Amino acid sequence: VGVAGLVGVKVNYVKAHGALSNWAAEDATTAVAIARAVKMAAPGCALLAVAGTELEKAGRSENIKTYSEIFADRAYADDGNLVSRAKAGAMITDPKQASERLIQFFETGLMPTLSGKQIPLPADSICIHGDSAHAVHMAREVKSALSQAGITLAPFIAA
Repeated sequence: VGVAGLVGVKVNYVKAHGALSNWAAEDATTAVAIARAVKMAAPGCALLAVAGTELEKAGRSENIKTYSEIFADRAYADDGNLVSRAKAGAMITDPKQASERLIQFFETGLMPTLSGKQIPLPADSICIHGDSAHAVHMAREVKSALSQAGITLAPFIAA
């Protein structure tokens, strides 16, 4: 937030990323520490947290405007956490599969898990990982499929 301010840019939300996000998803102590740090260091910023996680709960309990994020290109475990990338099936690389899964989710409110179970999740934001070779193609195809299904995409208002 401080560096952004030096160049005249306003930061509207904070998102824990990668291993830190995974850790905060399952560990309440880490999640609360992140939420409190956001509240203290970036007052007025929203928190973007993986839906159904400890970080999402911590953001809400700390009275931070918290947005729930779902993933187009990651598989979910039955407990609502993302499947470890070390496990087979953790990454979804087929845009058609990702799109069909998201359309089903938006129609039912239930996210399919790797085991075949379906779990309820809140959703304010969709993430597609930019660190894969298929990211741009995936984003275009998912956006198109959602639009064709009558699902309107719009930016969330963070602050």
